[in-house]
Amino acid sequence: MTRAIVLTSTFPRHEHVVGVLARRHDVVGVWQEEKSFQPERYAGSEEELRVVMEHFGRRDVMEADCFGEQGTAKLSPGTVRRRIPVGGINDPSEAKLMELLKPDVVLVFGTGILREPVLKPFEGRIINLHLGLSPYYRGSGTNFWPLVNREPEFVGATIHALDAGIDTGPIIAHVRPRIERGDGPHDIGNKAIRAAAELLADVAGMAAEGTVRSKPQWHKGRLYQRKHFNAEAVISLYRNFETGMIEEYLGNQAQRDSAIELVTLETVS
Repeated sequence: MTRAIVLTSTFPRHEHVVGVLARRHDVVGVWQEEKSFQPERYAGSEEELRVVMEHFGRRDVMEADCFGEQGTAKLSPGTVRRRIPVGGINDPSEAKLMELLKPDVVLVFGTGILREPVLKPFEGRIINLHLGLSPYYRGSGTNFWPLVNREPEFVGATIHALDAGIDTGPIIAHVRPRIERGDGPHDIGNKAIRAAAELLADVAGMAAEGTVRSKPQWHKGRLYQRKHFNAEAVISLYRNFETGMIEEYLGNQAQRDSAIELVTLETVS
């Protein structure tokens, strides 16, 4: 069984991913970094604040419904579990503790950008779960912006080797959710997380054995940062659902999907 540590955050989706990994691998350590995103900072008026907070309120409720049955991920009694402040994931003392656990792989989902104190000792053994299809969407909100841009075919997740760039490491595999009529943005996002958690567990064992194949990213794609987020984008998101974006996509799904180059999980021959 693969010996792994998980670097993640504190929301139900992060607990879900930790739980999936712990059921399938020997998770010996979990680091959970607090989130720093404060959506209210991106509202310029009371009405914008209402729009933004309603969006994230729906996300929290639906995420709790989807993943809340798991509660806190079940870990072995000896598992090291650390809850750390924003930016603490790169503290040299935390990195040293990670090293002492001697993991085969380091699995990452939802932390801030990792720096040299963590990257260097685990070079070649760090695998990231990125929500969004790299290289097409990178950075922040990468399953939000495709829906703002009326491109639901770009919602999904990427498992890739982690390097010092922003979602730039070689890609191991992509996964997309099954989108259905009646789905809203949070339904689609939660489906992507569930599928990605299982894929990450598949990749973890192969990566520890050195049998996983990866592919360098072939273009830079679109980079979205937190500064790009605003209430207008949230309004556009819901307008797209109200005006038939999902039905349009499903009516031409095969053609739209085939236009995207995706990486499937393969072993080294």
